[in-house]
Amino acid sequence: MLKIIVSIIVCSLLGACASTDFGSPNTYQRYDVQHAGTVEEGTVVRTRSISIEAGSDNSGLTSLISAGVGAFLGSQTIGNGTGRYIAGALSGAASGFVAQKVAQAMSQRSGLEIIVHKSSGTRVVVAQPDDQRFVPGEHVLLVSTNSGLRVTH
Repeated sequence: MLKIIVSIIVCSLLGACASTDFGSPNTYQRYDVQHAGTVEEGTVVRTRSISIEAGSDNSGLTSLISAGVGAFLGSQTIGNGTGRYIAGALSGAASGFVAQKVAQAMSQRSGLEIIVHKSSGTRVVVAQPDDQRFVPGEHVLLVSTNSGLRVTH
């Protein structure tokens, strides 16, 4: 019985482990490499911590696959006769629920909202992962590429 529960949880976790790109200022996308971008100087006015949520998987494919695997494993190893089907339904529902919750937890990351006074006199706000820290009054660079605007040292 313990092996079944562990198998269901492992399948749910593996299904929910899709890589999420949050646009780190330290990471460039393939289409940004060897393409010109623009750079502008600025001064940090204010920062605040935020939570960045990745786009959700609206298809529910991860949960569906996890539920199917859980239902199959549950019906093959637990109970006899009608009990098999009940066990399959319960283990399928449980593994789908676990996969959904894990995917939700993995789709969030801490970030920063950074307000920058540009050298041109205007202000911009940039939300990005908190891979780099900034303090008010610090001179920074605003780097604009095909994948967006980022603040960096």
